[in-house]
Amino acid sequence: MKPCSNFTTSGACQHGNSCQFHHVVQLHASIDATSAVAQTNQKQQNSYSNRHNQGYNNQNQQQQKSAISSVAVWQTEDQTIKIFTGSHDGWWRLWNTGGGKFVKEFEHNMNGKVATLEVASNFLFCGYEEKCTALNGTKVGGIQAWNLSNPNNPPLHFHMHPLAPYAHAGAVSIVKVVAGDKIVSGDRNGVIRVWTFQVDKFALVHTLHGHVGEITGLTAVDNMLWSCAAMDNTIRLWDLQKNGECMHVIPSGVKDKQGQGSSGGGGQSNPQSSGNTGTGHTNAITSLITFKSPAGTFVLSSSLDGCIKAWNGADGACVASESHGAGVVSMAISMDQQNNPLLMAGLETGNIMVRNLVQKNNTAAFRLLFSLSARFTAGHEGACKAIKEGPQSTFYSGGEDGKLLVWQLTGDLEL
Repeated sequence: MKPCSNFTTSGACQHGNSCQFHHVVQLHASIDATSAVAQTNQKQQNSYSNRHNQGYNNQNQQQQKSAISSVAVWQTEDQTIKIFTGSHDGWWRLWNTGGGKFVKEFEHNMNGKVATLEVASNFLFCGYEEKCTALNGTKVGGIQAWNLSNPNNPPLHFHMHPLAPYAHAGAVSIVKVVAGDKIVSGDRNGVIRVWTFQVDKFALVHTLHGHVGEITGLTAVDNMLWSCAAMDNTIRLWDLQKNGECMHVIPSGVKDKQGQGSSGGGGQSNPQSSGNTGTGHTNAITSLITFKSPAGTFVLSSSLDGCIKAWNGADGACVASESHGAGVVSMAISMDQQNNPLLMAGLETGNIMVRNLVQKNNTAAFRLLFSLSARFTAGHEGACKAIKEGPQSTFYSGGEDGKLLVWQLTGDLEL
């Protein structure tokens, strides 16, 4: 399908039903959601985010706005939809969508780059980089949690130990709530920590070591935690019922002389490599999401190698792989007007590609349905760094350009 530019951007098309393009998606708002970027000559750290910025989208000196790093959706008790955005400018912001006006309702300065936001169990979790006063201002990784039922209360801070009043020794890169009640966080040093809520605080229960470099994805299938990192290009599976023991590793793929992915070497013995050795990604893995279907539970992984892969949640076998022609930075699963699950993939180019996820009468699973781009319809200028699904067939994207885009699937996709 080729979305109609006029309908996508304005909700109206002079050609009506005779339009040769498709009226399937609408952009409700484009919001400047960050402040101006601070110019610096400081040497950048060797993290996934900076590797990405210096690679495909090397625009740091020309950039007008700080990048949006994360988007989270909060549906209040009165069914109002509110959107949180986190930014590298050090702020998280709350946007009220009531009446379709998308007004900034609140903002909070974390005094350090905000890397990740998550709304779960009526809490807002924020992972960021902070300066620790107990360590003479040394930069560490912080996590704070706000109770959205009592937003005037001060946030709860995650501390490894009373003598280590911070969550991670390195900047926090991701926070996810998994398996119902476990909060899992990862940092730029490859360390994963598992937390639970105890009385009036979040307590550390496990620390998981094995990855190299920034943790970029966390998800779970039952009590099995899946994780990925940018530097080592691997996916690891951890058993949360066995003190977080690493049970399997899906290794990095191996590039042949033409730069294409091919079978890798033999598996490791402890932990063991999963069944499909050599089917792993060949570049930085950027995100993981879980997808449940009538055929089973799957984990989807995206990578700067341009591929999204589907893994069987039961045995770790690779069951599908699709290329996108550019690095995939972010993913989300949304529903169309007929409640069909769709995969939204945000690319380094700023484009968003939409795929069918379940085999239908007219459409194969993983088939590309349409693409959104700033050139032909609407999209981001620079990488689409975050996508988040919402209710009523909405989804929200945040970009390297500092914009929050508000989308809604509107038409019949003829699946």
